[in-house]
Amino acid sequence: MRFEDRTELVRKFTDRGASKGALAQFLATCAAENPNRRLRMIALSDRVSTPVERADFDDLVTLVTQAPTWEKDRLQGIRVLLRAIADGHADAPDQILARWTWKLARASRKAQDRRASAEFPEAKRLLGALANSRGHRHEENAARLVNTALEQPLPVGAALLASAEGYTPRANQLLDAAREKLGTVQEIAAALAENLPLPKLQPSRKRRRKRKRKGPGAQETQGTEAAAEASVDGAEPKTAAKKRRRRRRKPTGATASVQTDANVAVTTDHPPETE
Repeated sequence: MRFEDRTELVRKFTDRGASKGALAQFLATCAAENPNRRLRMIALSDRVSTPVERADFDDLVTLVTQAPTWEKDRLQGIRVLLRAIADGHADAPDQILARWTWKLARASRKAQDRRASAEFPEAKRLLGALANSRGHRHEENAARLVNTALEQPLPVGAALLASAEGYTPRANQLLDAAREKLGTVQEIAAALAENLPLPKLQPSRKRRRKRKRKGPGAQETQGTEAAAEASVDGAEPKTAAKKRRRRRRKPTGATASVQTDANVAVTTDHPPETE
């Protein structure tokens, strides 16, 4: 598609008789393959703004959580998909929705951990004790973390359970049961989304300053610019760099006497010729 054909393409996708499947496929392809990061985010947001079928949403979850092209925008993309689950735009049973929700939560584990630690100072100690213990002690720490998570506000509790990882079947059963008791799938998805940064849909206003080139080419460019400015102002063009004049130093002290003796010797050896 050429740049000047954008308006016609949008009209084809948005006309009354246009195919919604074609628009959905176009947005999904843009979210996966567009080289522009901002346009990929806009395409993903537009794609999940309407109901998405189970297979298509599963592809989007895999894309955002695993694709290398989403490495720098993974947290923002996860937030968009969690908001779609919270708003009911993912067409799937609750069991599948819960699997997607906690898969997205695990992919954003570091950000969830930071949010839990910022809101609840004991979060680091509980998560550290769970990660550094094994066997029966590990299961006790899992039970302690689960009880604490259920007592906290929903965003903090969801962040704690998203950051926790069990090493034994008993510990994993405790964590899974707590995730089900925490709230509905839509409530948990909304809470996890609030713990992540907002997507940047607007271009950055900051522009990089162009560095001045050094060398002969830069001097010629500066001289050209000075000549152009002078022609506009009606003044004589300025040179790019002024030559420095070296002033000859006057001989002083011993140097002056040496030069005087040399002059006398030259005069004595070679007297002037007479007619």
